[in-house]
Amino acid sequence: MKRLLTICCAASMVLAMAGLASAKSASKAKWEKGWISDSKCGVKGAAPGHEACGKKCLAAGEHAVFVNEHNKKVYTVDNEDAVKEMIGHRVAVRGTVDADKGSMHVDKVNPLPEKGKSAAMGEMH
Repeated sequence: MKRLLTICCAASMVLAMAGLASAKSASKAKWEKGWISDSKCGVKGAAPGHEACGKKCLAAGEHAVFVNEHNKKVYTVDNEDAVKEMIGHRVAVRGTVDADKGSMHVDKVNPLPEKGKSAAMGEMH
């Protein structure tokens, strides 16, 4: 009986620790500033003047991405319909990042004033 009780206690502790570890690794939704670009241009599309090029790339089958303006990290947007209308624009997005997959699920997107130099379209491709 003591052996069964010991095994049950050990199993409970392992499950509790696993639950805590998964709770810590689960990302919470947060606001980030950046640009909506396409998977072909990535960081190069994170500038004013990229809207037409981005729309063309999306129509050709590329995916929408979010480029964080602070660290230039590019995240694939797993729910592209939430951001397609903002391609080529600076935005604030509220979303959950999956760092392991390099993706983001966007809950909300707000336009921001654009800043920075206009990129030459010839440099995009």
